[in-house]
Amino acid sequence: MNDNEFEFDVLNESQGAATESTSVCSNGTNNNRKTLLSEGKHIFITNQTSLINELVSFEELKIFLKDQLNENNKEKMENKIHYWVDLQSLTNSEISEICDILSIHPLTKKDIIRQETREKCEFFSNHIFLVVSEIHYAPGSNVLVAGTLNMLLFPRIVFTFHQEELQSTYQVIRMMKYNQSGGLPSSGWMIYAFLDSIVDIYIDLVDKIMLETQSLDELVLVLSGIKQNELFTRIGLAGRRVTNLHSGVFGKSEIISVLLRDEKLIPIDMMRYLKNVQDHILRMLQKLTLSQRLLSNLNNIYMARVSLEVSDASNSVNRNMRKFTAISTIFIPLTLLAGIMGMNVRLPGMVGFPHGDSYYFFIGIILIMLLFSIIVGGLFKRAKWL
Repeated sequence: MNDNEFEFDVLNESQGAATESTSVCSNGTNNNRKTLLSEGKHIFITNQTSLINELVSFEELKIFLKDQLNENNKEKMENKIHYWVDLQSLTNSEISEICDILSIHPLTKKDIIRQETREKCEFFSNHIFLVVSEIHYAPGSNVLVAGTLNMLLFPRIVFTFHQEELQSTYQVIRMMKYNQSGGLPSSGWMIYAFLDSIVDIYIDLVDKIMLETQSLDELVLVLSGIKQNELFTRIGLAGRRVTNLHSGVFGKSEIISVLLRDEKLIPIDMMRYLKNVQDHILRMLQKLTLSQRLLSNLNNIYMARVSLEVSDASNSVNRNMRKFTAISTIFIPLTLLAGIMGMNVRLPGMVGFPHGDSYYFFIGIILIMLLFSIIVGGLFKRAKWL
């Protein structure tokens, strides 16, 4: 599914359905009218028979889990109703208690609590542990932020743990509403739904970075002067964003590759859907690789153009210096001659000089000038200036 334009009427209907399903707590009072799309802490249970999302308390969740895990409850086992349990912003102690009820491995429990582990997929005897991250724009800004989703897939129940509201939840609700069964097909279907929704978010971001790269490709040979600084900044930001997107998309390709090898908890009919998601990921990786190459070429072109402009400026300075050198070559000898002939000593060719006919002062001054020229010229020569 490659449509990221969420229909607001669909979301409003889904939110309304979830709001209508608000349960009554054990103390007889109504819970806050929250939905799956609300911020803050909540626990929702969605069953296979309808789209109703039931808001429950933590104590009610524990009772529900113990009832589902009770092997003596034959009616539950025969009906085989699938459930989706969404847990948002739970405390560490609450997550630990739920993991203990489900007999989750301590390392898996630690990963769920920390919310900082890498994207991965792990298989256990009776469940699958999946960690996947999504990236989206922060509300009211152009800053991209990441969110982590931890999923535990059991034969009839799928658990989703996250600390903040996820954009992929919007798309999952939309997919459930328009599904042929009119609700939750199976717990394994939720794996596909979330992966497809998260990949759709990345597709939109990858398409935008491709347009930005093409725009920069057209501008790199057009802009000049101060605008080149802005162009260089845009190239750097685009390169960093491409790198971040590539790392995020590549992790999801590894996850789907691992899921395609499972034949126990993932329904066979879901394999085709997962392969479709993997095709989208491979296409995005190709686009991102192309963008990286284009940005690298743009950076080289930009640096080459800057070097040419610096070279042109240097040649212009050299041309001006050549003019000054020519003028200096003309006037420096004249200035030297005028200085010598203007000394207050007897010069060759002078007659009637009042202090006699001696040229000693003139010869001494010339020798001093020659000595000074030799010493300074030697110093410049030693410094390799000449």
